[in-house]
Amino acid sequence: MGERDKLIDGAKRCLQERGYAHTTTRDIARASGANLASIGYHFGSKDALLFEAMLEATTDWADRLRQALSDDAPHKGFETLWQRAIELLDLHRPVFVANIEVFAQAERLPQLRQALSDAQETARLELAGWLGDARLPQATQRAVGAFYLTLLTGLIMQRLIDPERAPTAETLAQALACHVSSRDLG
Repeated sequence: MGERDKLIDGAKRCLQERGYAHTTTRDIARASGANLASIGYHFGSKDALLFEAMLEATTDWADRLRQALSDDAPHKGFETLWQRAIELLDLHRPVFVANIEVFAQAERLPQLRQALSDAQETARLELAGWLGDARLPQATQRAVGAFYLTLLTGLIMQRLIDPERAPTAETLAQALACHVSSRDLG
């Protein structure tokens, strides 16, 4: 493993253990076994390294979610899919705490804001591919992906703040069924 990869792995551990706001360059150097100066050499700044590590950690989580959903997605309903997502959210909670800390920085850092915007668009398209119907027009698929990303990000926030009262998969399925039923009536 090269120095750059060691730094990313060390930064991911720091994000899990300390969070974005409380991680120092010394913490990363210690966790990675890399030289402190190599952070600047490979990434330019601690923030750039932490952002890269956060993106990798989020991608790792998304890969786990994709695998969990693809195992039997065609045979399972909405509620089962969201139950799996919730289980993975709870299991990888520190990744999402770090995400929220990074999101707060985007207001003042245009490059970070653009990178997050690009990551959201990728997530919309991936979610549409995992959960949507490939026969739908592309604009509709994107709308489906946007719906699922909105649902997922809202669920993340609610589970981080108050996991006991956050929606369950059953609650989400009931709400969707109620909405669909009420539209059919009107």
